[in-house]
Amino acid sequence: MTDPTPAPPSSPSSTPRRRGGPRWAIGGLVVALAGAAFMVTQGRSGSKSEHEHEHEAKAPRPAKAQAPMPVLLATDRAARAAATGDSEKARTALAEALKLAPDHAPALLVQACLALEAGNDAEAGAALEKLEDAAPGSKEAQLLHRLRELRRAPGTSWQQAFREAWVSLGRPDFEKSTLLPGATPLPPDPTVAEAEKATWTRATSDEVKLLLALGARRLDSEQALFLLSQVPKLEDPALYLAVMDALRGNALPESAYDEARKVFHQQLVKLAAAHPRSMQLQLLLLLGDTEQGSPMSAAEVNTLEKVSALPVWRENSYAELYQRAHQLLRDAGVPDASATAAAAVARSVVDRGSWVLRTRNVGTRGELSPEGVKRLGRISRDIGARMVEQPTLMERMAGLQLVRGGTQDMGDELGRKLALSQIDALDGAVAAFRKTQLSRWPLHSLTEELLELNTKDEPAYLLSFVAGAPAAQASGTQP
Repeated sequence: MTDPTPAPPSSPSSTPRRRGGPRWAIGGLVVALAGAAFMVTQGRSGSKSEHEHEHEAKAPRPAKAQAPMPVLLATDRAARAAATGDSEKARTALAEALKLAPDHAPALLVQACLALEAGNDAEAGAALEKLEDAAPGSKEAQLLHRLRELRRAPGTSWQQAFREAWVSLGRPDFEKSTLLPGATPLPPDPTVAEAEKATWTRATSDEVKLLLALGARRLDSEQALFLLSQVPKLEDPALYLAVMDALRGNALPESAYDEARKVFHQQLVKLAAAHPRSMQLQLLLLLGDTEQGSPMSAAEVNTLEKVSALPVWRENSYAELYQRAHQLLRDAGVPDASATAAAAVARSVVDRGSWVLRTRNVGTRGELSPEGVKRLGRISRDIGARMVEQPTLMERMAGLQLVRGGTQDMGDELGRKLALSQIDALDGAVAAFRKTQLSRWPLHSLTEELLELNTKDEPAYLLSFVAGAPAAQASGTQP
């Protein structure tokens, strides 16, 4: 059976997408997906702490790889609660873990993070001493020490402090950290699914239920059918696209496929008519349900040229969409509203139209004259240029790929090289940022700031984190 809501493969990087139960698992949210995508400055000079001097001569030694399962589970619960801002629940779970294993380094890291979050400097210092004793020479402990020092300066944000701490330590790679949450695969925590089900049951409005379903770790049949029922009511193109992404694959029962395709098409026609300036919607209407890789007809190319002249890729603000979703979920009392909102709105950037265009360009070039190829190149470049203006990494990268291919077809070598250099810069920024594993650190305020900044301009955020320039300067010259 054909997928009722076909969509392109995964993004080339990470868009806020919820992966499993832990907060850090959405993290991609900034990049590395998913995994979860800053402004880098040189670390401030200053004297080392006594513990840095004491341990710097010792070779880094990873914490014990394993602990009894009850300790691992309690530590995981503590980390998840800490990351979502539920300090009381986090401390309860942490006490359980440390009672069973007082020197369990991952639990001690959570304890230090809770103290830093609470602004309890004395408690943070004591917890870090224990962490260093349990994991001598660990970069995680060193970073938290530096973070503690930097946060003492008035007006220093969590993001700024983390960035400076990371840079001052030589930008260590935490991707294989055995201390950060998520290092050890664990069986699913049944309380997570139970909590999500309870939140869904308590929801009193379709708006809240829509966002909960879009932000869910895994759709059940009730949620999938609910999303389908909402499609004819969706007036926001971003939410329409988010639902389309959520229902791709096998989310719906096969018996609903024909109805789904009909409903989605009918609503797309309405939305495209209501938003004639939106290149995204017009492109999706023109090519979204066509065969990928097939040559375009002359009529399709003519229509595509008109689409490429439209003024905007999409009309809504991604940051405003996130803010509205966040506020709605927070007002409804949804736990971890920011992560759920981010996961929900991230679905709105998965774009089938531009992806099909790239595949059909390949099938069309051989059918055209040299001038026709140049014309198709201009069309692709102009569509890509509108996508490059968007604030998400997925759209920016997809747009740059269209610009690269379009300028190549036009014989514009300078434009092609510029697009490639921007692609390389973003690839490098993503690779560097992955090393921070920022979304795995159980610091609620840090990840809240991360989501806030990331939704405003993800590529600029990533580039500035690595380059050390203000975000407004790091976005680069657009082609």
